Amino acid sequence: MKTVKLNLEDKLSWQKFQHVLTSFTSDYIDLVAPEQTLFKLDQQTLRLSFVLINEYSDSVRDDYRRTKANIFTQNLEAFLGRLPLVEVGRVELELIDPSNDEAILTTGFNFNYVSAATSAIAPRQKSLAYNLVFQKSSLVLSNLVDRAKNWITKPEVQQNIQKTGKLAIRSPKTFLATTGNFAKQNFITTINWVDTFAWEEWAKNRVTQQKRRHDRNLFKALVEDFFVLALIVFLSITAVNFLSVPTVNLANVPSHYDRALDTPNSRCDWAGLTKKNYVCLSRGMSYRQVVSILGGEGTPLGFDKRFGDKAVIVSWQRGEGAMNITFREDYLVAKAYRDLSS
Repeated sequence: MKTVKLNLEDKLSWQKFQHVLTSFTSDYIDLVAPEQTLFKLDQQTLRLSFVLINEYSDSVRDDYRRTKANIFTQNLEAFLGRLPLVEVGRVELELIDPSNDEAILTTGFNFNYVSAATSAIAPRQKSLAYNLVFQKSSLVLSNLVDRAKNWITKPEVQQNIQKTGKLAIRSPKTFLATTGNFAKQNFITTINWVDTFAWEEWAKNRVTQQKRRHDRNLFKALVEDFFVLALIVFLSITAVNFLSVPTVNLANVPSHYDRALDTPNSRCDWAGLTKKNYVCLSRGMSYRQVVSILGGEGTPLGFDKRFGDKAVIVSWQRGEGAMNITFREDYLVAKAYRDLSS
């Protein structure tokens, strides 16, 4: 496949680069405004200006911006470093506060300069779409690995693990009591956080973000919303079907037990719900033995008090035959058969 290079001196490549960068910036619409990004290429220096968004209260805005801006600039540097850009030797970034129209953060980094002449004879590389997908997935994975590594290597965490292990070995009761208190405290902390969180402001910000998505590209936003809604509906239906109890027509199951057929007088037939296999069933068989003979799992109907508190009635129904088998402590104690065709 032919190598795709973004020569920013070319008008078409410049427009494509703006579209790609705007798509990347859309992942940070709670920090910057993608549609207000300024692009400029001056003597092999790419200058990018991003406008911050004032959607948070003063108490959380400074800390949130500082943390989010650091993550944004690091990911943007890695993102630009993976793009097949041509005629770019340095990138200058700045974040502008619209309230006072001043740059609150200015940074830059050198770029691996590639001239247009060199790129014409460069070896083939992966496509741009592949590079973008690989870059995003690698960034997410690397962030998760770094967070897990930083958490595990903390001295406090290692000390807590050692203390917890020693306590669990020396005094299991104390360990259980400490674990219960810890869980209780965290539960109370979580409830307090839920009660004090600014849900109205959070919901307002989410609605504003959705409106901005729709204003930027209504068709794309509607398609994404449709697929997300369809996925939620599919998962909900699947969960309901998985958790629901299977239905059984109680009018077709046997209503009495035939104790004259407790002793088998013939060998079992092929696995299935047949009269021969019913005769083959005998007291003392385990539930797994019955399943292997009848060829499938049964449907629990309820408890049979005549055989004790732990006796469970399991029903099999297939075609023109139906069976009720009672198990006590996983062993067959009674059975019943009904021919539905008669």
